[in-house]
Amino acid sequence: MNQKLSKKIVMQYNEEFQYIYQKAKTFSDRYIVIHIAKNNKYNHEVGFAAGKKLGNAVIRNHIKRILREIYRKNKKNIQFGCCILIVGRRAAVTADYKIIEKSFCRLCKKAKIWKVVPVKNG
Repeated sequence: MNQKLSKKIVMQYNEEFQYIYQKAKTFSDRYIVIHIAKNNKYNHEVGFAAGKKLGNAVIRNHIKRILREIYRKNKKNIQFGCCILIVGRRAAVTADYKIIEKSFCRLCKKAKIWKVVPVKNG
């Protein structure tokens, strides 16, 4: 069950990224930075970025692929109606996938956009 992210929900244009950078709340740790905007004038839900400080295009694209996969696997746990911009940091270049995924989940919980899944007894 390999699902791709729909192009309709992924940010593509510079003006969308700039809007999120200006209007969003920011949460960060050593591996990633997430910018979260609750009221987004664009219809997109998510964007991915990796600055030139991380390395060449191959490295930046690798980081963005990891971030896309982490979002794709965890989007069911994220509240509907918020726009997220996920930016890779230098430590993410050498970090393991699982570490970056834990970092993403922790930051989403800190930002209070993580859905609380009820625990079933029995």
